[in-house]
Amino acid sequence: LFGNSGACSACGPIPASELVMRAQGNVYHLKCFTCSTCRNRLVPGDRFHYINGSLFCEHDRPTALINGHLNSLQSNPLLPDQKVC
Repeated sequence: LFGNSGACSACGPIPASELVMRAQGNVYHLKCFTCSTCRNRLVPGDRFHYINGSLFCEHDRPTALINGHLNSLQSNPLLPDQKVC
């Protein structure tokens, strides 16, 4: 059921009876738990990346500018991929 805040991180209030998805302490409606780029819904079993408050599917994971160089987030140990459970 909904998280401690009772509010979806993407759109607002969550009814107490509704199922939710969680990522990094944030709570989302099932319909709001989507990739920020392609808008495909992320479902249990999908790998995703949570970067600066945004969700990305494995395919749309952005690259990051780190110390003046473009690096894939895959090689950055501080930003591991996650799996929807």
